[in-house]
Amino acid sequence: MQRNGPKISESAFVEFLRNNDVLSVESAQRILSAIRTSPLPFDVVVTELGLLTDASLADWLRAYFNVPNALLAEPFFPVDGLENYDLEFAKTRAAIPIGFDNDDLLVAFANPLENGLVETLGYYFNRDIQIRVFPRKQVLVAIDALIARSEVAADEDISPEHVAFDDDVDRLKDIALEAPIINFVARMAQSAFDAEATDIHIEPFSDRVQIRYRRDGVLSRSETVQKAMLSGIVTRIKILSGLNIVERRLPQDGRMRLSIRGAEVDFRVSIVPSMHGETIVLRLLRNLNVSTDLSALGFDDEARRKIVQLAQSSNGMVVVTGPTGSGKTTTLYSLVSLLNKEGVKIFTIEDPVEYQLEGITQLQVNSAIALDFARSLRSVLRQDPDIILVGEIRDKETAQIAIQAALTGHLVLTTLHTNTAAGAFTRLRDMGIEEYLIASTIRGVVAQRLVRLLCSSCKEGDTHECPTCRGTHYSGRKVIYEVLESSARLSTLLGAGAAESDIVDQAVADGMTTMAVCASRLVEAGVTSKLEVSRVLNTVVDT
Repeated sequence: MQRNGPKISESAFVEFLRNNDVLSVESAQRILSAIRTSPLPFDVVVTELGLLTDASLADWLRAYFNVPNALLAEPFFPVDGLENYDLEFAKTRAAIPIGFDNDDLLVAFANPLENGLVETLGYYFNRDIQIRVFPRKQVLVAIDALIARSEVAADEDISPEHVAFDDDVDRLKDIALEAPIINFVARMAQSAFDAEATDIHIEPFSDRVQIRYRRDGVLSRSETVQKAMLSGIVTRIKILSGLNIVERRLPQDGRMRLSIRGAEVDFRVSIVPSMHGETIVLRLLRNLNVSTDLSALGFDDEARRKIVQLAQSSNGMVVVTGPTGSGKTTTLYSLVSLLNKEGVKIFTIEDPVEYQLEGITQLQVNSAIALDFARSLRSVLRQDPDIILVGEIRDKETAQIAIQAALTGHLVLTTLHTNTAAGAFTRLRDMGIEEYLIASTIRGVVAQRLVRLLCSSCKEGDTHECPTCRGTHYSGRKVIYEVLESSARLSTLLGAGAAESDIVDQAVADGMTTMAVCASRLVEAGVTSKLEVSRVLNTVVDT
């Protein structure tokens, strides 16, 4: 029950802010769009978007409901019936009784706009409710104080360690909800997005925290912040990722989503403890518009023809090799999209699933429940697939199952971490796979790297002020590659236990262009530099 007042509606309140020139039309639309999709309370959404501070939002809510400011002291229950109020409900809804005005119950709210909340409390206490508005942090601190008092009263033997633990959780949450931390994390993510970075590195040292962005495969320092901010930054990211905020001894992996420039951007989160605190790497997972045209990735017509022919094999294994960040996932997704047709069942097994592909069943491995690549692959084989993408072959067991799948009529697409295409054969052999099985299942191997391209805006002039490449001389990347197709002669060599160098010689004799030759052609064409190719291939390239 509530006495007559303004309409309790989030959209009506947003319109109230618009009419008072607090929000622009664009900002109002951002809020309305966010509250339709976000599970977070209205007040948290508004402050996280950075459109109002928690204090100013509370002021405008007071103006909207035409209620006075008040002092929020520790809550109390002065009459019978209120002492049974569920404090966990209070904390979830950020609403707590704080006193009386004659027969009316004064309730402190962080979000009085929540649908049905004021009416629910009115019916529960059988009183008219007078709204008082405070920032969420103040309400939660008051509720936590009451919870702590009730817990101590219920159990005088509670351990000091447990109290310290709870205090630590609350302290961390409070820090993570402070506007400077919220704004810093949002600004850092936006800066990385605008710079077209692929990764954000948050690295603590004894006296500072260093922020670096990886752009075009190379790390560059962005800024340095005070060490005192580390706890808040880490906790903020853990909360957004659904991770354990008090676990600081073990690595944690997660995923979070932020709204940046009107787009929803996913981040893969990796947190690892280090000597000076937890270090974080955020991988930006931009919406990938997968193309079935491999030439868009940088493969020439001949290489594209060979790769498509390999991928259209009715069975066997096609392997893509290269280091982390060499574009293997993009190449594999392009092949899967090319093969995704009516009448074909495709499964992917990934760690993690980086992009969602329409019409394809994707499975993410989970080490926490022993769902590794091998176990996932066994399960997928019982699902009657035609094509299986195995994100990576890491061990003998996975390799054996993948080989068996390739032998029994399935097409298996997968990756290995090797330096060359020929290295895929010797890598599987080192895992313990028999040579004859390797020779009979592998249809071909694509090895690839990404090299930076010379900046077209400044390569003929002064680079120091170039806005495109920020003075690095490079802008964008292109794939260099080698495509090895299996042949009868190559199978004979494998069966005889040939060395990697012998496999390379035979592949070249069969028509393979090595990665070094591919790179040299780009240097000759003025697309990239010898220095860049030497950095990527760790060798001197002659042209």
